[in-house]
Amino acid sequence: MLPKRVDEIVQSVTRFRPMPSNVTRILREIEKPNITIGLLVSLISLDQALAALVLQMSNSASLGYARTCSTLYEAIMHIGLDRLKTILLTSSATDILKCSLIGYRLGAGELWHHSLVTAVAAEWLAQALRYPNPEEAYVSGLLHDMGKLLLDQFVLEDYKMVVDSVQQNQLQLWEVEEKLIGIDHASVGGLIAERWNYPVVLVDAIRFHHRPALAGTNQKLPAIVNLADSFADDYQLTASELFNTKIHPESLNILKLDAEGVEKLKVGMKASGRFPDFSKNGSVI
Repeated sequence: MLPKRVDEIVQSVTRFRPMPSNVTRILREIEKPNITIGLLVSLISLDQALAALVLQMSNSASLGYARTCSTLYEAIMHIGLDRLKTILLTSSATDILKCSLIGYRLGAGELWHHSLVTAVAAEWLAQALRYPNPEEAYVSGLLHDMGKLLLDQFVLEDYKMVVDSVQQNQLQLWEVEEKLIGIDHASVGGLIAERWNYPVVLVDAIRFHHRPALAGTNQKLPAIVNLADSFADDYQLTASELFNTKIHPESLNILKLDAEGVEKLKVGMKASGRFPDFSKNGSVI
């Protein structure tokens, strides 16, 4: 029998809006060998918000694209089918990640900014560490903290205790959530990912990004997200009492890295030019 608060949180996940049927249909179509850009354009055009999101992505400064795409056809050609799948998978979370979280003391757009930086960092790290599917790293990085959306009200109730435990006991936020609430934001995020019928590899990456060795299917992906989450602290818009992510030792073992290797990656990532001034364009994906 689950504790009352945890049961309440789990029940709230079941009430979470499922992935829209039109997005599910487009994802199925993309997997077909005879899919055409024209068909994708016709399907995406039926959803004005989704069409706008794809166009926005194609003009993303963070990918080095010139702002020239004015049609969906051009946009899809620019970004390719892999990144289109990423946009579709994350489209349900894009708007809600931009909301303010009173419990975590995050203003409007701050969780989105952190998620975006983590996504870009995870993708870069995946490429640097020769992970075979950088898009998986991007999706997992972008959605790694979405469990905070449902835990926010519970953190609000215990905010002082949460902060005291983080600062005085030198605990990680996820450890404090687990201790005080009974479940941490990563586990809740995994439940949401299951609700959206994500592949197991993405569910595990989100659920275990603080404890990658617990992932059953692929430990390298959550380890990369854990590393990216830590690197993202250098790009925060504002200081936060609750952003103090540390690299889990399991991540270093899984990725075969030592302290020197981590520092080289951090320096290389900063020099890569992949991090524009997000504060001037909070909507960049």
